[in-house]
Amino acid sequence: MKGSLRNLILGACLLVVLCTLAFVATFLQRSLREEMTVQVREGMAKNLRLCREIISKRWTVGASMSETDQLADLLGRTLNLRLSLILPDGVVAGDSEQSIEDLSQLENHAGRPEVIHALAGGFGWSQRYSSTLRMNLLYVAELLGRPDAPLLVVRLALPLREMEESLSEVRDLILLASLIGVVLSLGVAFFVAQRISRPVKELTRTALDIASGDLTKRLRRYPAHEVGELGRAFDRMAEHLQEEIVAVTQARDRLEAILRGMVEGVLVTDESGAITLANRALRRMLNLMISPIGRRPSEIMRNAELIEAIRRVSTDNPVISLEVRTLYPSPRILEVVVAALPGIMGRSGVVAVFHDITQRKQVEEMRRDFVANVSHELRTPLAAVRGAVETLLDGALEDPMHRRRFTEVIERHVKRLESMVYDLLELARLESGQASVQLESVDVAELMGTVRTALAAPASERGVEVQIDPPEQTVRITGQRRQLEQALGNLLDNAIKYVGPEGRVRIAACRDNDQVRIEVVDNGPGIAPEHLGRIFERFYRVDKNRSRELGGTGLGLSIVKHIAQTHGGRVEVDSFPGRGSTFRLILPVEVAPSPS
Repeated sequence: MKGSLRNLILGACLLVVLCTLAFVATFLQRSLREEMTVQVREGMAKNLRLCREIISKRWTVGASMSETDQLADLLGRTLNLRLSLILPDGVVAGDSEQSIEDLSQLENHAGRPEVIHALAGGFGWSQRYSSTLRMNLLYVAELLGRPDAPLLVVRLALPLREMEESLSEVRDLILLASLIGVVLSLGVAFFVAQRISRPVKELTRTALDIASGDLTKRLRRYPAHEVGELGRAFDRMAEHLQEEIVAVTQARDRLEAILRGMVEGVLVTDESGAITLANRALRRMLNLMISPIGRRPSEIMRNAELIEAIRRVSTDNPVISLEVRTLYPSPRILEVVVAALPGIMGRSGVVAVFHDITQRKQVEEMRRDFVANVSHELRTPLAAVRGAVETLLDGALEDPMHRRRFTEVIERHVKRLESMVYDLLELARLESGQASVQLESVDVAELMGTVRTALAAPASERGVEVQIDPPEQTVRITGQRRQLEQALGNLLDNAIKYVGPEGRVRIAACRDNDQVRIEVVDNGPGIAPEHLGRIFERFYRVDKNRSRELGGTGLGLSIVKHIAQTHGGRVEVDSFPGRGSTFRLILPVEVAPSPS
């Protein structure tokens, strides 16, 4: 197996053996070559001295090149060596391997190393490739005469072919011995590697089984060497690991169950600032579309104050509390408590708990607005009644004309107070869910006719024309008739009040699958876009002065919204300045009983 322990041992042994054999072979071959070269050179030196003695007796200075070459040929044949006779100026005067005609074509030998050494010290040698004979030769040269008065350089040359052949035989023997050593070494290494790698493989398989989730796997068999001790230690570790994993799994399951059941969002970061935990409530609060695990808080949140609090919290400043506001997907107010977690080397993680207090803040704001609005709305009629009473008590009571006028003022504002108190009580019952609801089947066309009849007098007084477009077929809804009449009546009453003289109001209804749409359409002045989002709030008025003149309490549309929600529906509005308004009451239709 590639990369296995067995292959590693075999490869290491093979590398050591090859390196050792290569070193031994190289060293042995080099030593043998040097020894053989020395022996050959010494033998040639003996022959060279013999030739020198013969030449000194047979050759004289001034001898012709022909005589010199003949002497070289004679001695070369006798010794079976190449003999060259070289004049002190480097000219070859005789050569046993060259004819007399070829001597003139030989290059000057004054630059040959052995010639230079012989002229300088009386003896020289060198080993090189001969371009003339095209083979490696060993050259030995000796000076005839003295260095200060040279006569002739006698040089012997021996081809090293026989020595190379002998060295080749030695290399073959070394290679054969190396192969035998490699085979024997690999056999021994394979046996040892098998004894070591087999238990290691079993230990690896056991570890992989445990890593894949089978915590019951154990090695069980322990070899009588260090790997056996490793196996025993591994089995003890596996037992302990199994116990720890069971405990950690139980703790994790409990923690996950707690976090899933929490309505508070929880965020935990490690020492490096990366998020390690974020529960479902937090993802819902921040509308996280991707997993935050592994990211930094600045990557998933855009609140600089919160990010700075997470950065500043530490062991010196262990807890920071703050309120943050989010805008997407809807405005939220979150109360966040950021605390430091114990860490190592002075660094710590962070846990942040998010409480969604949006509803509580809205309730508090609504309560403040409600108290302020009620106080403001009650102040005007009460002031008017008090003023009229004080005027009557100051003497107007004796004047019949003033008495009647101020009494009518008192009556009008008392009726307004009575209407406001009634609407407040009705709205309170609807919001608390304590209003008694007697459900019945209500025909939509009949409901529209009843509301029109009830408001016929105010419409006639203001000169407003009210039209009805009932649904083409009978449509019934299930609900509390009085509340439905009140909701539709409030919409129609608002339209009559604000449409102006000679205005037109149309009540239309149509069925849309399992819903019925009841629309109140007028051609009045319309509503500016900036008011459309708030007109269903309590006491909110588009034109406060005109609303008070018309006797409105500012609670009618809020009551309509709650009645629609109580009946499982909703109310909508479409309006443009100068083009009138369309209020749409959408309610579920009555489900017909299935035939038995």
